[in-house]
Amino acid sequence: MAETIESLFKNLGSFPFTSVRANQYGPTLKPLGKGSLVQFTYEFAKPGHDRTPLIVVTDIMQNYIRGINVHYLTFPVIKNILQVSGMNACNNPNFSYANIKSDRYIISAFRQYKKIGLKRLKILDCSFILNVMGSVRAIDPQEVEAIRNTIREQLNRTINQVVPTVREI
Repeated sequence: MAETIESLFKNLGSFPFTSVRANQYGPTLKPLGKGSLVQFTYEFAKPGHDRTPLIVVTDIMQNYIRGINVHYLTFPVIKNILQVSGMNACNNPNFSYANIKSDRYIISAFRQYKKIGLKRLKILDCSFILNVMGSVRAIDPQEVEAIRNTIREQLNRTINQVVPTVREI
């Protein structure tokens, strides 16, 4: 029997939560709650707005889910929100609007979504996301500059090739 979107959300006061259906990585066994990192397709998105938000959940209400859409934030801010040394939002059941209300930049990414408009809901693994984010920024800037210089030299050699004249052949 197929679950409805309403059955995926439970009031935060009632434990345990119902897990979300299987996604491309198999069944999600983590409960959906405050601090969950979720992605979905939003059917009620207005033209020009994010149709596939990635949010850190702050509140789950009867008809709405609220959270921070990280697509509207910069890399360092997202990392700070998710890391234990920062706001520690990852799967933290105590994470709420109160944790972010003093930061105007983060508040600009705060959104509310109607539950009935959520389709293809997936819970993502915060620790995996943080690991990937850490490795992406682990490249030494000097190495990047050396790679750029090598590519420039290769392009110059390719573009400025000396073509032998007919007499030389």
